[in-house]
Amino acid sequence: MNDWFMHFGTELIGTMVLILLGNGVVANVVLKNTKGNNGGLIAITIGWAVAVILGATIASAMGGKAHLNPAVTIAMISNGWEKNVGSFYLLPLILLGQILGAILAQVILDIFYIKHITHTISENEPSMVLAMHSTGPTYRNIVLNFFSEFIGTAVLILAIFASATWFKTANFMGPIFVGIAVLAIGLSLGGTTGYAINPVRDLMPRIVYQCLPVKNKVKADWQYSWIPVAAPLAAGVIVGLLFLI
Repeated sequence: MNDWFMHFGTELIGTMVLILLGNGVVANVVLKNTKGNNGGLIAITIGWAVAVILGATIASAMGGKAHLNPAVTIAMISNGWEKNVGSFYLLPLILLGQILGAILAQVILDIFYIKHITHTISENEPSMVLAMHSTGPTYRNIVLNFFSEFIGTAVLILAIFASATWFKTANFMGPIFVGIAVLAIGLSLGGTTGYAINPVRDLMPRIVYQCLPVKNKVKADWQYSWIPVAAPLAAGVIVGLLFLI
């Protein structure tokens, strides 16, 4: 039971903190009449970086793997299952924790910001409500959008492997270093697709948005939704294998 909680529970709690604070800062910036409305990209990138630091630190402190991202999990698997993940039964526990953590966080956020959500829609800006749930491209091009998400995730995975190498005796520094990497990714590479770089960060909130019981919302853009899932997973596999060389 302790092992079950360590891997399922820590991924759930860590991912929940990640999405709650990450999508929370987006909501605070893009929704109408919030205190942070129009805070801009800098606020969003800093908020997401801190969300990564806190989510990973909390999950690590509780004894978990602190992946919080299926792309990270699959990179660890590609790099050596037993070394980085452990027994095979841990995989569904880790992934289920990430999935449920993202869903719970987004449901909490939608309740938290419900007045601002309805007001934003009434002000004829319903696309901003989708933006607080999931990412979207500034220019729609399958190849370039996939490339953007792939490169952003590759940088993230490289940073995670680097932190594991350099901070073996100072584990608390790992989440901080990765958070800085996420800040850099957002500032440098986030302008094209919104840098999902995490399948559950995009897909689970998009599903919650689909079920959101408000009128006059825009469609969930399922035509694009596979890119922020497939591209990060592909990057995880390739970077994980590269680190074996």
